[in-house]
Amino acid sequence: MKMRLKFIMILALAIITLNSCSVDDGNSTAIINYEALAIESVDLPQSFTFGETHDILVGFDYSNSCQNFAGFEVDSNLNERVITVVASVSNGNCTDEVVRREQNLRFLAASNGTYVFKFFTGFDENNEPTYLEYTIPVEE
Repeated sequence: MKMRLKFIMILALAIITLNSCSVDDGNSTAIINYEALAIESVDLPQSFTFGETHDILVGFDYSNSCQNFAGFEVDSNLNERVITVVASVSNGNCTDEVVRREQNLRFLAASNGTYVFKFFTGFDENNEPTYLEYTIPVEE
């Protein structure tokens, strides 16, 4: 009986503690989904140097004020890279305005030969993905 009373008191204390603490003040915004954004421009070097890290400047547009840069999705297959800009979208009072942004994609040239980059630019009339495509050689 004493053990059961102790268990009930611990359970009650846990319930009170969990119900009294909240990090949500009712005014916060939450990420409600993620979106792929069309890449508008890319600034690539003429060649890469083997073993070095290179910055690739990628330009894209936000279509409203609730979008924020979440990162790059990079799909690799041997020396081919398919790059997509990913935006988080939060709830809140969004304004529809197009804003150009740029982010650096850091790339390590870890292989010899050439790299093929495909930067996602959206979908065509058949709902097929379209890309800006570049072939960049790697020099020793």
